Amino acid sequence: SPNTITGRDLRMENDLQKTQSRRAKEFLSEAIELLGERGLAYGEPAINHLRIAQLWSVYFERAIQPEDVAMAMVLVKIARLVETGSHKDSIVDAAAYFGVYGELVTKDWSDLDTY
Repeated sequence: SPNTITGRDLRMENDLQKTQSRRAKEFLSEAIELLGERGLAYGEPAINHLRIAQLWSVYFERAIQPEDVAMAMVLVKIARLVETGSHKDSIVDAAAYFGVYGELVTKDWSDLDTY
């Protein structure tokens, strides 16, 4: 019958899932590498985003938090992906900024001297 799933179909589906999973892991691995490279260039992400937030707060004349900066950068990457949905650099950058966002929203900011 046309709706019968064969062992071959299941193997093909499993292979496709492995390929897709591998691609996702590659994007995330590249994002992790990017965080290391950017850290060397720009310093610790929390301090860098705190600095940006302070500057944006002055410019926008309202309080901006470091995690707002990270989320704004995620949104910049998403806006670019609307135009070019498969642009690898934007995908990797967005993943990296989401990682930074996660770090910032869970960070204990009470002791900035540790940075």
